[in-house]
Amino acid sequence: MQATIKILGEDYAIECADCDGRRIEDLAKALEARLQGFSGDTSGMRRLVLTALGLMDEVQATSAALARSRIEIERLTDMVVEAKLEAQTPEPPDTPDRGRVNALRVAQGRA
Repeated sequence: MQATIKILGEDYAIECADCDGRRIEDLAKALEARLQGFSGDTSGMRRLVLTALGLMDEVQATSAALARSRIEIERLTDMVVEAKLEAQTPEPPDTPDRGRVNALRVAQGRA
């Protein structure tokens, strides 16, 4: 399939898969809208560079936020696993003999 897009008044034909044509057209429209934000500048290349820098900044900020989110998910998952393991560990029965048996083991050097 070939998608035809218009950026700064120029038509561009882009070869793509059938499933990607609509996405490319939508991206081109979004890019054109961003480029309009620099309408005071008559140089199309300068507007493209400024828009590209803004987009790269957004991508890097989003990537950093995603990395922080993944770390937080891993930390929380570890906490859940630790809590489940602690919940599965049975508590020793609290009997009056418990302290004496442990004291006897310590006295005999077997603890």
